[in-house]
Amino acid sequence: MKFFFPALFLVLTCFHVSAQNTDVKTILRRIQSTKQDTNQVLAYIDYGQYLENENLDSAAKYYLKAETLSEKLDYAAGKFKFRTYYTYILNLQGKFEQALKLNKESLVIAREMKNPLNVGKALANVAASYTYMGNFTEAIKYYQQSADQLDKLGRKEFLPRLYVNIGAAFEHANLFEKSLGYKKKALELARPMNDSLQLADVLTTLGTCYLNLKKYKEATVHFNEGLAISQKIGSDIFVIQAYAGLCRANRGFKNLKKAKEYGEKGLALARETGNVFLEMECLRALMFVAEDNKDTALSARYTEQALKIAEANDMTDHLVELYEDYATDLSRQNKHKAAYDYLMKYVILNDSIQGLDVQKQLQELDTKYLTAQKEKQILTLEKEKQTRNTLIYGLAAGLVVLVSISVLVYRNITIRKRIAEQEVLQLQQEKQLVATNSILKGQEEERTRVARDLHDGLGGLLSGIKLTLNSVKGNVILPEESALTFTRALNQLDGAISEMRRVAHSMMPETLVHFGLIDALSDFCDGISASGKLLVSMQHFGFDKRLDSSIEIVLYRIVQELLNNVLKYAEATEVQVQLTKVENRVSLTVEDNGKGFDMSKLDQNKGAGMRNVQARVDYLNGKLDIQSAPGEGTSILVEIEV
Repeated sequence: MKFFFPALFLVLTCFHVSAQNTDVKTILRRIQSTKQDTNQVLAYIDYGQYLENENLDSAAKYYLKAETLSEKLDYAAGKFKFRTYYTYILNLQGKFEQALKLNKESLVIAREMKNPLNVGKALANVAASYTYMGNFTEAIKYYQQSADQLDKLGRKEFLPRLYVNIGAAFEHANLFEKSLGYKKKALELARPMNDSLQLADVLTTLGTCYLNLKKYKEATVHFNEGLAISQKIGSDIFVIQAYAGLCRANRGFKNLKKAKEYGEKGLALARETGNVFLEMECLRALMFVAEDNKDTALSARYTEQALKIAEANDMTDHLVELYEDYATDLSRQNKHKAAYDYLMKYVILNDSIQGLDVQKQLQELDTKYLTAQKEKQILTLEKEKQTRNTLIYGLAAGLVVLVSISVLVYRNITIRKRIAEQEVLQLQQEKQLVATNSILKGQEEERTRVARDLHDGLGGLLSGIKLTLNSVKGNVILPEESALTFTRALNQLDGAISEMRRVAHSMMPETLVHFGLIDALSDFCDGISASGKLLVSMQHFGFDKRLDSSIEIVLYRIVQELLNNVLKYAEATEVQVQLTKVENRVSLTVEDNGKGFDMSKLDQNKGAGMRNVQARVDYLNGKLDIQSAPGEGTSILVEIEV
């Protein structure tokens, strides 16, 4: 079960500390005494910031006044500031669509103002809106653009929360180790900045990441430090986050009494401040504590309250797990039809939000981002190389006058040039390695796409049936004979689920992906021989290097299909598999000593297996030759060019 808190991008959305330290009487005098000009716009915004921790509705009222006056004055900076601060309140109220619209408008305004810093802030706020809405692919894209923009401007103070938010997006997609890397980088940058609010944010979100990895000791350390800082500066949001995190950490340590105390403190404060996000987080934390205490009725009430908040605010990512939890609660109440409906909602939503496709897109985005960073380093080194070359040529022109000195300088610069070239070569190799790893991961994930349909579709259905049958078993008294039959049916259902999972997880051999065609075929042939049904010997020649991965997969499937046909129909005792590669030509031969068949009847008796083989050979633009006769075995030759 994963846990996460909403990514609140406070540095870029609001500058709370400066407003709270300002004398409120001074702000009110500015509002009352100034004319309707840009100064009054800024006074409205300052007062809205002051009111945020007291009453969100009152704060929103003054932000809207700032917007009205900015429109009247055509004050671009005021329009931008209004959208930046007002969307913070909209996010806390769960109005994400409206916040996204305003954040995109602020990005347009910032670009029209030609203000690169505001562009960086607006990009991050758009990304935050997409995170709240569960669109993590778009969120990662905008966060990375923002990080590049702010890093280019040298504004390092904004980077810690940016890295936290990038980590949060990966966390939503269950990529916890990648998330941990970004959040550790954020903490490293945040500690020396003397920004308590930012440090509290980073500490609590890093604690949540450790929770997801079930590292409760590390989580507790970070939550306690974040709680101490948050209480000192009076930041209710991070106090609530720390309470909720400590609730879950203590549950992990089986200290349920202490967990309940922290959860109830967090829930009370979240409701007092009107923060629906953290209210739901505290409800879910208390739900699990009640479940561990065997108080299923209380657990169900917490789940129902959290589900109402998530549905009312379209919190897609939270709904995934709440649907599953609520299905369990309904099953305990013998509401099996409703439980099954919510289980199906969970399966469908989980596939769309946290499935392999989303993870693949996020992995690809991260790979592209890392590759772009490498390319920037390469470009910098290339420029340094050109500068050094220019210096070399200048010094060479003075060799006539300063022969001895110039020789020493030239030698020194040449060594530096060689080092720079080695660094460029190393970075290029790292770039190629990143790209190659990305391709291999993509191919493996594409192969598992079919397995996912079995696992998530049929698997979810079978699990739902099992849930219903288990509930029926506990509530219905059956005769002994019927009870035995019922138990056998459940065991058979368990077997069906296990078999379905085995098929789903074996569709793409790991040996083929990691070590190539020869090793994968050797393992496959050895496995058949070990079964005792058929002796398979394999020979290969000329495979000093691996083929293209797509060709290897197709050749592997051809051999797999041919050997399965031998097992089913040939009644053979021995089979020889030969693979040869000469220049760009690859030949595959499979020969058996089975009963053979009449070649004249091949077309009318060709089964699905041979049709699959023919289709794969056609895909490779190759040739297929079959030779056989009754009692003389069968020889099949496949030739392709690579």
